[in-house]
Amino acid sequence: MPGIVVIHNPYARGNLRRPWIADKLRMILGDSGELILTRNIDQLPEVAAECKKRGIEYLGVNGGDGSLHLVLSAFIKVYNRDPLPIVVPLRSGTMNTLTRSVKIKGKTIKILEKLIEKRRSNQPIQLVKQHLIRLNDQYGFMSGGGLAANFLAAYYSGTTVGPWQAIKVLAHAVGSVLAQGPYMRLIMEPAHCKIRIDDEELPPRYFTAFLGCAIREIGLGFTPTPRAYEKPGHFQFLAVIIKPIDIISKIPALWLGRDLNHPGVFSRVAERVFIEPISNIRYTIDGEIYETEAPIDISCGPTIDLVRIYPE
Repeated sequence: MPGIVVIHNPYARGNLRRPWIADKLRMILGDSGELILTRNIDQLPEVAAECKKRGIEYLGVNGGDGSLHLVLSAFIKVYNRDPLPIVVPLRSGTMNTLTRSVKIKGKTIKILEKLIEKRRSNQPIQLVKQHLIRLNDQYGFMSGGGLAANFLAAYYSGTTVGPWQAIKVLAHAVGSVLAQGPYMRLIMEPAHCKIRIDDEELPPRYFTAFLGCAIREIGLGFTPTPRAYEKPGHFQFLAVIIKPIDIISKIPALWLGRDLNHPGVFSRVAERVFIEPISNIRYTIDGEIYETEAPIDISCGPTIDLVRIYPE
């Protein structure tokens, strides 16, 4: 297992559209690395243990935000307190929210080609440091419940995926709110829970949404957590109790990364957040959707190095 390992998720939506890409990446890697196909998440701990044993330098992830979340969660558990390999997001997801947020550009094949070219010619490789958030024993870059998770569930229920599908869901939701239609109730189903932000206890309520992020943007250019990097070891957390019609008026502020001035918005740069569901709640980590009745303990995760390459 050489210096670069690329974990290929054949079920990532971008890869399903390009079944040939695994062979192409394997050819590009040549003797510089190895491509590993993972067909289920149960394989990841064994792969992580082998990568740690061999001391790999670069860990490529050929999938989207959800693949990164699952791979990093497995690797962090196996590596424990040891530093992770340098992470190479290959941007093969449908929206690639993390890479857009931290300004990593390029297409899958070009990114890998450029990385190998730079390594072989001893050119400097630009890295960007990025911290994660930890939710119980899982790791990611953004997580949310209520509106955030409901929007994703509606997005995945469509016949296509990608930015245009997200825009369609957003437009449908706004129209339903204005018309007081049934789609509004689907999108706006709240999360019934107790929330403690550091030492501040919020009363148990039906929260329209909660959102914890280690990055500023969450997709389609929306920037609800512009203070995510404000304080080391912290992340930005929002808990929102707001009427559907009032959310529409806040769309420009969410887009521009401005404070949401509303008495029902609790926005904090937090070290730790504890969420105790009162009934079953749906939440998301980096696009993966989960449901739970168990408490969710959120804190800052480790800081990793991401490769930032601008292929020509």
